Amino acid sequence: MFYIYIIAETGRIKNVGNESNRILTPEEQRCHADDPEVKKRTYKQHCGRKDIDVDCVEIRNRENTSKERRIAIPESLIPGRPYPIYIYLFAIVTYCLNPWMGQREAAKRTRERFGLKTFSHTTLGRALKKLEKLIEEYANEPQNEDGQTEAPDASSRKFPTVEQTKVRRDTVYSYLKEASADERPLKEEAAQLCASNYRQLPYKGAFIDACHSIVKYTYSKYHCFLL
Repeated sequence: MFYIYIIAETGRIKNVGNESNRILTPEEQRCHADDPEVKKRTYKQHCGRKDIDVDCVEIRNRENTSKERRIAIPESLIPGRPYPIYIYLFAIVTYCLNPWMGQREAAKRTRERFGLKTFSHTTLGRALKKLEKLIEEYANEPQNEDGQTEAPDASSRKFPTVEQTKVRRDTVYSYLKEASADERPLKEEAAQLCASNYRQLPYKGAFIDACHSIVKYTYSKYHCFLL
């Protein structure tokens, strides 16, 4: 069994009473209610100090013997990752646009901005490497030769210098700038000039809109997830 994911433009994560967000509208849900080939798949996301369930539609093809499944997911969701895309992108942008900042500090600012109990520099490092790999494979842009995060090098036990991380920061941010179509919200977030409150739902504002643009750009152009 394997899954084909379909990115659905469903708007923003909302603050709902039952802590559950559905991808289909109530009308669409009623249309598919009696269809045995349409199921519900639920993903859990950590939004600040609140967990929500995101109910996605899983469509099975009666005539497909390969047990292929199609799942419609919102732009904010990355299957297998616990946080909405906004949190990862905030951490990445904060790190990339503050050249003297380490990943630990960027992770700390991310926790504070979104009211998270946990979000570590290793989580940021993995997300950054994933995005670098996408850029290298699909956007065909250069990647720093050593491909290191800011974790200590096993042989030298030294952290990369600011100069050594500059190339990878610039490469990643150049892609995000192009994909967002408007870099102002990214710069404002990195400089902590934005007054939006991300400690509680709903998430909204220019930066959230930019994140959706980045996801749509990546999926429409390369047919893959951003992270």
